[in-house]
Order: sequence, then structure tokens, then C-alpha cells
Amino acid sequence: MKSTTRMVALFSLCVALMLVLGLLDRAVPLSALLSGGVPGLKLGLANTVLLYAVYLLDWKASVLLMFAKVMLSGFLFGSLSAILYSLSGGILSLAVMLAARKNPTLSIIIVCIAAFLSDTLLLSRNSAPGGQMLLCVWLIGLAGLAALVFFLLIRRYPDWGIIGVSMSGAVSHNIGQVLMAARVLRTPQLLTIYLPVLIGLGAAVGVLTGLVARHVLHALRKLPEGGFPPR
Repeated sequence: MKSTTRMVALFSLCVALMLVLGLLDRAVPLSALLSGGVPGLKLGLANTVLLYAVYLLDWKASVLLMFAKVMLSGFLFGSLSAILYSLSGGILSLAVMLAARKNPTLSIIIVCIAAFLSDTLLLSRNSAPGGQMLLCVWLIGLAGLAALVFFLLIRRYPDWGIIGVSMSGAVSHNIGQVLMAARVLRTPQLLTIYLPVLIGLGAAVGVLTGLVARHVLHALRKLPEGGFPPR
């Protein structure tokens, strides 16, 4: 199979996978598990395909894939506002992941600092959180500690760098969406109330998706010549 044909096949597969994972995102009631404390919260499974694209495709194909995902998902499952929010998150996330791939240790340090700052901001508003907020504080703290562990791991084993790329992509996607929402809805309070929670939870989800992506990419790159093109 020619290289161009393989790339077209891989691109088409990524688009289809994004749509399927988008459905799963909507089927998993992650926000309900937190008793609605973080409305609109999703695992972001569809966005992980962009992570694969950063490693398997060139940057032009990755950008095209991001736009295809935003437009198709928006028209099939969402609305015009959903397209706008997803586009802002997708652009920032993809740009950050492309940059983070060149220096994953720096990106994971930034994520770690952002997670601990988010926890600090939440605790400064409520020194004795309870219920969903306490769970969020614990998850954000664990994400920050996980970032420290993976920072040390990546320095010794560079092939673990995808964890840093995944975490930075998940966090930046949430930042892009909240910035757009604050602008469109004219509610800057989202930046201090909603954003810290999404930064920390984004880092936590980024660890999980990064671990899965590492194993998936290792499996894909072991395919024979007729399989996916290594990069």
C-alpha cells in the first residue's frame, strides 16, 4: 500500500473513531457522578484521537482532522455554540500538543503548577470543602502529584513523554473552551469558579488517556509495512 493511501486510510479511520468516541463521551455521565457539581464535564475521549494524530500524522493533517471533528460532531450531536466552544478548545489543545511533543518535560511541569494553583484557588475560597468540591480537590491534588511522578519518569524514559503531551492537551482544551464561554456568555466569573476545577480534572483525565495512548501507539507501530506509517 502506498504511503499516500495509508495516510488517507489513517485519516479516515481517525475521523470515524472521533465520531464513535464522541457518542461514548455523551453516554458516560461523568458530570452526574459528581452530582452535577461540574456541569458539562466529559471524559474527552474523542479529543484523544488528536493525540494519536500528533504522533501518527503531520501537523497539516492534524489541523484538518481537528476541524473535521469539530464540524461533524457539532452538526451531528451539538449546536452552533457547541461548535464554537469545541473549536476554541481544539485549536488551543492541538497547538499546545504539537509544541509539547518537542518538550514534554516542560509541558508536564506547567500542568503540575496549574493543578496545584487550581487547588490553592479552590481552597482559598473554601478552606473546608465538602461533597463534590472535596472530591474535586482530591482529584486535582492527585493529578498534580501524578504530574510530578511522570516528570521524573519522562526524564529517565523519554518514551513516556506522551503522558505530558496528553495532560497538556487535555488541560489546554478545557482552558480554550472556558475562555470562549466566558467571552460569549460575558461571565468572567467562569475563570475563577469553573476553570480551576476543569484544569485539575483535565490533568487527571490526561494521565489516563495518555497511558492508553502510549500502549495503542506502541501496538500500531509494530504493524507490518502495510499498516500505519510510523513517525
